[in-house]
Amino acid sequence: MISYALFLFACVLPPSIYQEHMGEPDLMFLDSTTILFYSLCVGAFVAGFWLFQRIFPTTHAVARVPQARVHPVLFLLTPLLVALLITAISEVLLVKRNPLMIPLLLAQQAGQLRNEDGSGIDLSGTLNSSALFLTGVIWWCFWRSRQLDIRGRGRTIIGLALLLALSVLFVSSSLNLSRHGLVVALVGFVICYILQKIASRQLDWMLISRTALALAFGGCFFFYLINSLRYGSDGNVQIGTLIGYTISSYNRLAALLQGRLHYLYSGRGIYFSTFLSFNHPINRIIPIGRVLDVPDFFLWWRSEFNSVAIAGLDSLWVFCGTFGDIFVELGWFAPLYVFGYGLLYGLVWRWMKSDMLVGLILYPYFAYCVLFWFTTNALFDTDFAALVADVIMLAIYERVLANRRQATTMASRLGPLSAPATPTA
Repeated sequence: MISYALFLFACVLPPSIYQEHMGEPDLMFLDSTTILFYSLCVGAFVAGFWLFQRIFPTTHAVARVPQARVHPVLFLLTPLLVALLITAISEVLLVKRNPLMIPLLLAQQAGQLRNEDGSGIDLSGTLNSSALFLTGVIWWCFWRSRQLDIRGRGRTIIGLALLLALSVLFVSSSLNLSRHGLVVALVGFVICYILQKIASRQLDWMLISRTALALAFGGCFFFYLINSLRYGSDGNVQIGTLIGYTISSYNRLAALLQGRLHYLYSGRGIYFSTFLSFNHPINRIIPIGRVLDVPDFFLWWRSEFNSVAIAGLDSLWVFCGTFGDIFVELGWFAPLYVFGYGLLYGLVWRWMKSDMLVGLILYPYFAYCVLFWFTTNALFDTDFAALVADVIMLAIYERVLANRRQATTMASRLGPLSAPATPTA
């Protein structure tokens, strides 16, 4: 609902406002083709999810609370602190590999770190993916801490550790000049928090409003900070960048549907998953890139900007949204692919309601991807691979250090909002 509302808002936004800040023609304004295509994709997604629910119905959520063989606080802190330490070491290595990074950040000229070929920041030997692993561990630690009902000093310690972990992700995102890592972690964290409140029948619309406002304020602050580090604090630049990273993707989708925008390497599977297309270890085992004739990553990356410029749009912004990426590969058959997404989401939601570890780790990310349909088709990209690795490692960890109790039905359904009530014993 939120993603679709943002799309409809973009389509009715007066062209004068959009053109003033973006300096390009507004192709999406009340464009019937764009509205039809996007609506078909949303409808296909909902239909796929609904069909899965009809075939495999679930009613009550269950809790499979692990019984730790060690102290619960130690049980939760060990993976979190290990992931946190590795991420902190990664950031130290990053600064050492890029000695000009801190001076440019302080001078609000960090945009110079991004060269045209994307190689401005040297990431070699920096364990740069560690922040992605930390994200899944944060969600796991928060969820399990509520299930284990840790209170008093132990709960304070867990809370401080989670705050420290999010702070490290904040530093990591700032150094990498990327909002993505922290945004994924925060959005997933808030989703876990809301689901916990639903399960304990403590959620009402006031709590949702406060949580949404806090998330929006924090997101805007972080967006402003990263923009200031890159380009300075000019207000017009900030507004233009915000539009560029959000609703401008719908304008590129409109250009695709109207035949004005053509990406050079369409039809090669790149827009289904850049991770599978360009990951070297995977391609050594399964030569996906060679079979599909995928070019060098930086060659493909530069072609994105050239394609948008040829279409007469601002080449600084190349995203065409999740559905746009799928259209690049499949054309008007894209809704069928999105229908498959709906089926997959039904499966992951079932895992979540069954309190399976794979659902606890993957569902927050899947939900994030829906909220950010205006960016890229990132469901099967690097984040997903890192979270799958989290599932495997945490499953082994829980198998070694915890006994799983018998599944019990939760106090309420993970479904429609319930009025606040005192949880029963």
